[in-house]
Amino acid sequence: MSHEHTAALKGTAICRLLSEPEIEGLAAIAERAMVPAGSEIFREGDPGDGLYMVLAGEIDVVKRTPGGERSLARLGAGGVLGEMSLLTHDVRSATGRALVETAVLRLPVTAFRALLERGSPAALKVVAGIGEVLARRVASMNAQVLELAEKVEKAQPGSEAMSVEKFVQLHRALQVWSF
Repeated sequence: MSHEHTAALKGTAICRLLSEPEIEGLAAIAERAMVPAGSEIFREGDPGDGLYMVLAGEIDVVKRTPGGERSLARLGAGGVLGEMSLLTHDVRSATGRALVETAVLRLPVTAFRALLERGSPAALKVVAGIGEVLARRVASMNAQVLELAEKVEKAQPGSEAMSVEKFVQLHRALQVWSF
């Protein structure tokens, strides 16, 4: 199974900096799981148990709001979610739910943090990879904020509903830019 994990890890942005032996070391701690359609990988408010990589299938990342659940992202093969659990002790900021039967690979937080504590170069490179993923998400969020700011500046008196919806989108993006 570790060979399959190695192949899956090679294709992810967070492992881009790792050598073959380092990827094999991470593969040794990875766990593969099948998530039935409609089932949750994790729930908003739960303790973080690790990072998940989508091998096949599709995950909907949703956030609870006063008006119900809102979709933040849909992730297919190669998608990464739950990355912050490897770095912080915060609870899950959103729910990950399989839209179809989905195969995932999990890097468990306990095993990963043990690697970090030992000063593992592989773990440090994964942290750098997570930083790159988060930087791209922040850049995307910044672009959305600028787009919304321009629309609000141009808003006419009759277009309030449009700007309110855009601000709802901004609020959602600012609340959770990592999941």
